[in-house]
Amino acid sequence: MGSWETAALFRRTSVIREARIMRALLSVSLVSASVVALGAGIAGGCAKVVLGGDDGGSMVGTGGSRPGVDGSPRQDRTGIIVPGVCGDGIRTDDEACDDHNTTADDGCAADCRTVDPGYSCIPIGKPCHRIARCGDGTVVLPELCDDGNTTAGDGCSATCKIEIGFKCTGSPSTCTPTRCGDGNKEGAESCDDNNSAPYDGCSAECQSEPNCTSATGACASRCGDGIVLGEACDDGNNVDGDGCSAECKIEPGFECHQPPLGDRMLVPIVYRDFRAHMPSDFQPGAVGRIVALPGIVAPDLDAQGKPTVVMTGANSFIQSQATFATWYRDTPGVNHTTYGKLTLWKNAQGGYVNRWGPNGEAWPITHTAYFCGSVGQGRIDPVTLMEIPCTFSFNADGGDCVRDVQAGGTLIRCITSANGGWSGIIQTGVLDGTPLFFPVDGDTFTPPAERSAAQAGPPYLMNFTPEAGVPLHNFHFTSEVRYWFQYDAAKTYTLDFTGDDDVWVFINKKLAVDLGGIHTPQQGSVTNDPTAATPVNFSTRFGLTNGNVYEVVVFQAERQTDGSSYRLTLSGFSAAPSDCLPICGDAILGIGEECDDGMNLGGYGQCGAGCKLGAFCGDAIVQMPDEECDDGVNNGRGPTGCPSGCRNLIIP
Repeated sequence: MGSWETAALFRRTSVIREARIMRALLSVSLVSASVVALGAGIAGGCAKVVLGGDDGGSMVGTGGSRPGVDGSPRQDRTGIIVPGVCGDGIRTDDEACDDHNTTADDGCAADCRTVDPGYSCIPIGKPCHRIARCGDGTVVLPELCDDGNTTAGDGCSATCKIEIGFKCTGSPSTCTPTRCGDGNKEGAESCDDNNSAPYDGCSAECQSEPNCTSATGACASRCGDGIVLGEACDDGNNVDGDGCSAECKIEPGFECHQPPLGDRMLVPIVYRDFRAHMPSDFQPGAVGRIVALPGIVAPDLDAQGKPTVVMTGANSFIQSQATFATWYRDTPGVNHTTYGKLTLWKNAQGGYVNRWGPNGEAWPITHTAYFCGSVGQGRIDPVTLMEIPCTFSFNADGGDCVRDVQAGGTLIRCITSANGGWSGIIQTGVLDGTPLFFPVDGDTFTPPAERSAAQAGPPYLMNFTPEAGVPLHNFHFTSEVRYWFQYDAAKTYTLDFTGDDDVWVFINKKLAVDLGGIHTPQQGSVTNDPTAATPVNFSTRFGLTNGNVYEVVVFQAERQTDGSSYRLTLSGFSAAPSDCLPICGDAILGIGEECDDGMNLGGYGQCGAGCKLGAFCGDAIVQMPDEECDDGVNNGRGPTGCPSGCRNLIIP
C-alpha cells in the first residue's frame, strides 16, 4: 500500500472530517434545485445527500479523501469520488450501510442507502441485527406497541406489550381502552360475547373463563383464561408475540413460569340490589339469630350453578322457591345487577383476604381504658406548651392504661372523660374483613328512603356500636364470587369466611360452608390438608381429581339492616397467569430485550450485557468518528434531519 493510500486509510480526526463535510456542503449550493431533488430521491428520502461531480468541487484538496469507519479510500488518485459497490461489505461515503448483500428488508436497503427502522448494521460487512428500544416511540418487531414511554397501566406495558383492556395502533402507539361487550374482539381481548358480565365464559374484561358446565364437575380450561392446564403456558390473553402464543405455546426465545400473585389479587364479584320486602325475604324488621341456620339450601348446585332452597317459612324467612330463585339471577323489576372486583390482600399466612381499609388496612381492635390519669398530669410540649396526655411513663396514676399496655395493648390516643380525667383508646390487635360491607351504596335501584345507619359488632367490636358519623347505607343485596383453581392433592388449601346474613360456599358444586339464615356475623371454613395427623382432602369430600380445574363459588345475602360484615380468605388457591420472559443470549430478539446477537459482548452499535444496547445510532448522542449526526430519530424527518445510519451520504 502506497503512502497516499496509507494516509487515506488512517486520517480520521474530527477536524479533517468536519472540513470535508463543509466543503461537500459548499458544493451542494452550486447544484440546481432539480438535481438536489433527484439526489434526495436516490437516497430514498432518508438520507441527507451531498452531491459530487466532475467540476472538482467535491472533496478535492490536500489529503483528498474522507476515510470512513472501514478505512476504504473514497476517491481515486485524481480526486474524483468513486461510487461504492453496494453489497461488497465496505461502507463508502454514498452508503448508509453495507451488509455484504443487496437483499432488501434485512436491515440494510437493497441499494445500501438506508438502514431499516429497528436495525443496527454494525459491524460493517456483517448481517444487520434487529434492535427494539421500548419507549422510543417506534414500533419494531417484536414490540406489540410503543407509546414513547415505559410506564405501565397506560395501555402499552413497560416491555411494550398491549395491556389487558386496551388496544394500540400506530407508531408511536396510541393506546385506547377497548369496549368489552361490544361484540368486537380487539386489543388484548381473548373474547367478546356482547356483554360485560362475568361467569358466562367471557369475563367483564373480555378474558376467557374456564367452562364449568360439565356434569362431571371438572372445568375445561381455555387458552387465554390464565390457568395452565394441558398447556405450555397461559398468560391470560390470545396475543402472539408476547412469549405465550395465541394457542398457549411458548414462543421461540422465551421461557415462561407462573409467578406469585404479589401483595393483592382481584376477584370478580356480582352484586344484586333488592328493595325491602320485594320479595319479603328481605325484611328490615326480621329478628336475627345469634347462630347460623344450616340446611336452608340443597347440598348440590343446580344445572345453572345456582343454589336451590329446601327450607322455606318462618325459620329461614324465605317466602318460596320462586322468590329465592331471584337472589342470584338477574330479574328485571325485582333486582338490579352490577359487577365489580373484590380486592383480596396478602396476609401473614400467605393467603389473600379482603380488608376494611382501601389500601389493605386491617380493622383495628380497640377498647377504652377509662382512666389514664388526671388532666394536668400529662407531659407539656415545650414548643406548643400544650399538654400531651397519657405519656407520663404510665406511672401509678395511669390506672387502666398501665394494665392494658402491660398486657400487650398499644395506646392509640387519649380523650377527656366526664370525670375530668384522661381515657385511653387501646388497640389490642387487628382483624381481616370488614364489619361495614356496603358495596351497592352507589346503586340507585333502592330509593333513598330505604337507606339505614349501620352498626359494627362482634367480632370487630365488643358491642354493637353505631358507625362513626352515622352515614346511611344501602342494605338488602346479594353477592356472588366464583374462583377457579387447579387442584393439587398434595397442597394445603383453606377457604375461610365470616359474614352475615346468609353465606354458602360450594366447591365443585358441592356445599362446603353452610352459614344460612338471618344472623349475626358467623365464621366457617374448609381445609384440604394432607399433612394433618388425620389427613383431610377435597378428593373424597368433593370428588376432586388431582390436576383438574375446579370452581369455588361463594354466595352471600344481606337481608336485614343494622349490620353487614364480610370476610373471604383464600389460601393456597392463588395462581397467577404465565409470565413469559425472553432468553438473553439465544440470538433471538424477544419482546423485553433491546437486542440479542447471541454473544452480547458490547461495542458501538452492538449488543451488550443483559441484551441492552450501549452507544448506537439512535441514542441522540453523536458518537465520533462513527457518526456525523444523531437526533434520536434518524429518518431524515427529525429535528436536525439526521438520516438513517447517522451519516450524511455523498452521492457521486
